Amino acid sequence: MNAWYEEHFQTDYIKIYQHRHSEAGSELKDLLEFIPWKKGQSVLDLCCGYGRHSRYLAQLGWRVTGVDLSAPLLQEAINLSLNMPIQYMRCDMRKIPFRKEMDLVVNMFTSFGYFESDDENEKVIEGISHSLKDGGYFIMDYLNPTFVEENLIPYSREEVGSVELIQYRRIVGGHVHKKIIIKSGNDEKRYEEVIKLYHKEKMLSMLNSYGLIVQDILGHYDASCFNSRQSPRMIFICQKGVKKI
Repeated sequence: MNAWYEEHFQTDYIKIYQHRHSEAGSELKDLLEFIPWKKGQSVLDLCCGYGRHSRYLAQLGWRVTGVDLSAPLLQEAINLSLNMPIQYMRCDMRKIPFRKEMDLVVNMFTSFGYFESDDENEKVIEGISHSLKDGGYFIMDYLNPTFVEENLIPYSREEVGSVELIQYRRIVGGHVHKKIIIKSGNDEKRYEEVIKLYHKEKMLSMLNSYGLIVQDILGHYDASCFNSRQSPRMIFICQKGVKKI
């Protein structure tokens, strides 16, 4: 039986989140203000999906490598990135092949906590650290677990174009479980998503263990300060091997 993330990120995912195409810039613009950078530097977009953040970064002048496990999403990324200087690779996020090659790594839209064990999730952080040059930066966009626990919406239904999207959510054993039903005409598909919840203290400990020193914690894409009860996101701005002054 395949893991949920091997089944979930198919072409239906693009239909569900197609409205986010134009949001990549607004999600990254203010976050990039927290790091020094210049055109021509290298960035790894880890779990790049269909490349919306990769394309935005390339437009800014970054040399972009986008990595994802989903072949359908990578093919869509390639189709949408024609004539753009972006390299796409199919790769398990636990097996990042780069060594001190990246000036920046971005991991957006809660693309962390996919695995049951801490050891497997920490392999992702270890690989990120290995891929960064000394002094390089890591932007991690993760959900705020406290906010999710206190504000979870157990059921939602919406129309996305010609698609009906139904979602059931619950928290079980420290994980957010989401059941997704996609209806299009007489066609119905079902997917599951499971994200392990890591609170701030645990995340800080894991990042620090691999030399990723947190410089700032933000609460949303507008770069607002993190508040454990009010912020919908928990965004870490880290620098490899450099202690915060």
